Amino acid sequence: MFINATILFLAAALPALFMIKSSGFSTKRLQLFLVFAGAYLFAMTIIHLIPDLFLSGQNPFSLGLYILFGFFLQKIIENFTSGVEHGHVHQHANFSVTYLLIALSLHSFLEGSILTDSLHSNHAADSVYAHGSSPKILLGIVMHKIPAAVALMALLLYKLPSKFQAYSLILIFALASPLGLFTSEFLSHGQFLPENYMIIFFAVVAGSFLQISTTIFIETDPNHKLNWQRFGVSVFGALCAVLAQVLI
Repeated sequence: MFINATILFLAAALPALFMIKSSGFSTKRLQLFLVFAGAYLFAMTIIHLIPDLFLSGQNPFSLGLYILFGFFLQKIIENFTSGVEHGHVHQHANFSVTYLLIALSLHSFLEGSILTDSLHSNHAADSVYAHGSSPKILLGIVMHKIPAAVALMALLLYKLPSKFQAYSLILIFALASPLGLFTSEFLSHGQFLPENYMIIFFAVVAGSFLQISTTIFIETDPNHKLNWQRFGVSVFGALCAVLAQVLI
């Protein structure tokens, strides 16, 4: 658990620190990495998270509703983040730093919450619980978090008067996912929530992942004209997810 929490923290803290030390970053490379991460996240959601959910023994209709809720919840969050979680930088947008940080931290908190590994019982939901802390899920979240941290740092450097203030807020964002993980671990050892609450978290986050990844695909081809380089990167990202599912 502590290793996962450290990785989640560093996935946001280190790229932001790199932004401070460097004079800039390659937008094209960031976009290609974003396409790769989006494809990996989309494929992992389709072939791993959602199948595990529907094999958990819960009502399929309820699970579908939770996935839909997560999808539209992420759409609402996006209204306050200006697409930062997609790696987008809109430096001339009029945005609230407070709302931006709260929305991104909520998103990161939910991501971290599904990485708990302490829920193991004889119930049908074991497959969901046991796979929550899987390295392949962690890898997808990390790859998604890196461009988000870069985009957020760029916005904060534009908006705030000092690098110290900007990086201080980045650290709050970086702590959100580990906090979600620790909170989920704490709740899993008590009886504060219904037994199947983790499955609900999984379904909501799966819907969130679907919204993020599909938005990345749409926005990288805004004119509905296939960019073969980006298409190749997205296919490679999806194949990596398939390979991870087979090997890990």
